[in-house]
Amino acid sequence: MGDQREAPERILEQQILQLKKQHQIQHQILLQRFQQQQQHLAEQHEQQLRQHLKEFWEQQKKLQEEIRHREHLEALRKKEKHEESAVASNEVKQKLQTFLRQRASGCSKAQPQENSWSEGMEINSDQAPNNDFPLRKTASEPNLLKVRLKQRVMERRCSPMTKRHLPPSLKKKLLSSCPPPSESPPQEPPKELSPSCESEEYQRHALFSSPSMPNISLAAHHVLSPDLSEAAMRAACTARLGMPLTGQMLPGTLPFYPSLPAIESEHEEGSTLDTISELQEPIPRGVIRPLGRTQSSPLPLGHPLLDGGPPPPIPLPPPPEEQEQRDLELRANESRSIRPLSRALSSPVVHLGAPGGPTLTKRRASSAPTTGLAFDNQMLKHACICGNNAIHPEHAGRLQSIWARLLETGLVQRCDRLRPRKATPQELQTCHSEAHALLYGTSSINRHKMDMSKLSTLPVTTFVRLPCGGIGVDSDTTWNEIYTAPAARVAVGCTIDLACRTWTGDIRNGFAIVRPPGHHAEPEQAMGFCFFNSVAIAARLLQTEHRIHKILIFDWDVHHGNGTQQIFYDDPRVLVISIHRHDDGNFFPGTGNPDECGSGAGMGFNVNIAWSGGLNPPLGDAEYLAAFRSVVMPIAMEFSPDIILVSAGFDAAEGHSANLGGYRVSPACFGYMTRQLMQIARGRVVLALEGGYDLPSICDSAEECVRVLLGDNPSPISPAELARTPCANAIVSLQKVINIQTMHWHCLQECAKSITCSFNDAIRNEKDDKETVSAMASLSMQQNVAMGNYPSPSSTESSMAS
Repeated sequence: MGDQREAPERILEQQILQLKKQHQIQHQILLQRFQQQQQHLAEQHEQQLRQHLKEFWEQQKKLQEEIRHREHLEALRKKEKHEESAVASNEVKQKLQTFLRQRASGCSKAQPQENSWSEGMEINSDQAPNNDFPLRKTASEPNLLKVRLKQRVMERRCSPMTKRHLPPSLKKKLLSSCPPPSESPPQEPPKELSPSCESEEYQRHALFSSPSMPNISLAAHHVLSPDLSEAAMRAACTARLGMPLTGQMLPGTLPFYPSLPAIESEHEEGSTLDTISELQEPIPRGVIRPLGRTQSSPLPLGHPLLDGGPPPPIPLPPPPEEQEQRDLELRANESRSIRPLSRALSSPVVHLGAPGGPTLTKRRASSAPTTGLAFDNQMLKHACICGNNAIHPEHAGRLQSIWARLLETGLVQRCDRLRPRKATPQELQTCHSEAHALLYGTSSINRHKMDMSKLSTLPVTTFVRLPCGGIGVDSDTTWNEIYTAPAARVAVGCTIDLACRTWTGDIRNGFAIVRPPGHHAEPEQAMGFCFFNSVAIAARLLQTEHRIHKILIFDWDVHHGNGTQQIFYDDPRVLVISIHRHDDGNFFPGTGNPDECGSGAGMGFNVNIAWSGGLNPPLGDAEYLAAFRSVVMPIAMEFSPDIILVSAGFDAAEGHSANLGGYRVSPACFGYMTRQLMQIARGRVVLALEGGYDLPSICDSAEECVRVLLGDNPSPISPAELARTPCANAIVSLQKVINIQTMHWHCLQECAKSITCSFNDAIRNEKDDKETVSAMASLSMQQNVAMGNYPSPSSTESSMAS
């Protein structure tokens, strides 16, 4: 019985095992199919991706080709006449030759029908040694539209050698406007200028008007039709010679040129230019008259003669009363400024405008000065010869990124852009030695010519080979033999012009987007990416040329401006304040200790806010705001400068590595400091770019500063930073600065208590102090009034004694 019971169980177990095996086999089959499908889909995806990439690169290639083609056409369109042009294609040459042959055949067929001085001249293609006119390179070779336009001109104006039939309306006007034939005999052209029409040698040279050349008559004069009167012949001859009928220039005798724009110029407020007819008024003595159309040049496009209509009427001589009135106006307008010459009417650049002519408006000066910007592409060429910007943080991309940001945000259009220039050697030598200016401010050709004995006084007279293969002054400061000197001089020139124009009132404030930087450059030493101290040179020139007695130089670069400090260390007229990372002299350049206060007469006019403690924690907005309200602004307001120059390095901004700064100052904080400085010196603040090597952060910071300079509200600082108290290391550094500078600036005693407060607490405490002071003042006033109503004790005693 037990065996019979076990048999079904075994069968059931065997069935279960078989089902498990089948399940495993199906699972393996499904897994294999899934893997095959996954591999197939991956291959399809890869193929599609390759196809998309191929199509993308083909589109990019086509787009680049189109861009190159457009740039090539644009370059050809803007090419000057004196420049070499591209060689015309075979198709263009073939079309031009076909057009020339047709034109030649058309002229030869039309000539026997006309009665002119060239009658009897024949053009025989069999006798001509070469019927094809040689092509010359012109600016209009690739432009077939201009050829077609000129072809239409030539169809209406066949040749200067053939007779022109005047319309009946013009004949009547000529006859009515000219005196009788008896009073003025016809003026015949001089015979010595025109050769005999019957000479065989002259008949062999057939004249032809090329579409790319003006119709030149080879000194042959136009023969008028015999059916015209003597007055009409005189009028036509004088018009042909470009002379007025009366023998003197009258108003309106300028050639008709409806679409000629006038060059923008500075006019007086009372003088306005409304239409082109005003340009044709009588010009006073001493004023340059614009050139008219030369007699050999083709008629300008848009002229009524080219459209088949009647020509403009020849002006009649005005009556004597009107002529006297115009003479009086000429004498009264002699004081008007000289108007610059417009384009010559024979220029190939012709504007296809409306026949009525455009309305001319003068350029008006801006109502109020605004922010000035200084930038030039010359400064982008300064780079190491290795070409690897990854190992050189000071590269041209810094300026390119900032300028592109200002362009795309529309800030450049709101500012006045100054014309860049190079600083002169005399300007460089105001803060640097002659040897230093010659070594780093001249080209390689001039440097070899100078006296090498002058370089013996410099601490560094030779360049070094960098690990990247380039050349440098030291391990960081790269040197390019061709581009570094011009770029450094342009950076100085831009900063000088911004500072001077801000002082004179041409601009309200300014930002110099320049490189290489300058605040590390000492009088005889280039270092830290710097060759010439741009801000120091600008300050010195403001002193010498504009007699400014108080200048504030504020350096918020994370590195100490050792060059600026050295140049003005004993000058009491220049207050130098620097806020930088110091780390007890272990951070580049190692100078800028708080106890470096100046020397001699300049003692106390050098303030160093030196942060120490490393990056534990990294300093941010809270620390910079505390330094600004407790040290920078009190000293600056007590000094009361006439102008403020800022060495605006943005390497304290967030995004820089530890060796380049490592701090976390926000762009809004830079904007806040700029706004605070604008409250002093009547807003005359000039920023000059120094350091800053993280492209996003320096773009944001520069944009914020320019917006504030333009008068926009600064971006709000993070509420967390406004509520955060400065770190312990920052408080120790600020206390040290205040203890040292209190003997020179007594205003710091009252500000010392706000060091340990956050920005919000400091504002609240300042408000409470003001309310307390006002309350005490009102209470004292009330007490004085109350005491005035009662008699004094001394008066009471005297009355009782009596």
